[in-house]
Amino acid sequence: MDALLAFLVACVPPIIFAAIAIIIIRMGNVVRYIPNDNIGVVEKVWSIKGSVTSGFIALNGEAGFQPEILRGGLHFFFPFMYRIHIDNLVMIGQGKVGYVYARDGLPLAPSQTLASNAAATDFQDTRAFLGTEGQKGPQRQLLREGVHALNLAQFIVLTEDSIYAVKLNKDEAAIPGCRGYDRNCNRP
Repeated sequence: MDALLAFLVACVPPIIFAAIAIIIIRMGNVVRYIPNDNIGVVEKVWSIKGSVTSGFIALNGEAGFQPEILRGGLHFFFPFMYRIHIDNLVMIGQGKVGYVYARDGLPLAPSQTLASNAAATDFQDTRAFLGTEGQKGPQRQLLREGVHALNLAQFIVLTEDSIYAVKLNKDEAAIPGCRGYDRNCNRP
């Protein structure tokens, strides 16, 4: 009996410590694995710099969606500071195009139907797109066939087969325009 009690006293504190560490790592989003065929959209939950005051993407380290995305691999974060939205890479089939809609940027002029992509031509670099006066709304430039790693919090991409976007809250049953599609906006 004394041997069992001595064993429990010696082993229980390390087990409790390990359990608490696992809970903090799992619930705090300290370590996230992103498969190679996916991207991670980073949302900063809190920041000492406050929240985004104008626009939708946090360009200066504020709380909100960050302009950079994560590619496949293992990523480490400060506990309880980030939420990672894992989504598919944008895949456009041979002979197809993707229509792009930007959620943030300069507003369109009253006479514009499509955004001018004279300076903001790279949808894969959200910071550069917003820094070169990219406009929000439907874009004039299309995505050609291939695989594209886009920040799906900033851009919505519509293809013949699916709609690529990050749902902005859990209450969204489907992204607008996804009627007739499954919960991931893919054709059934």
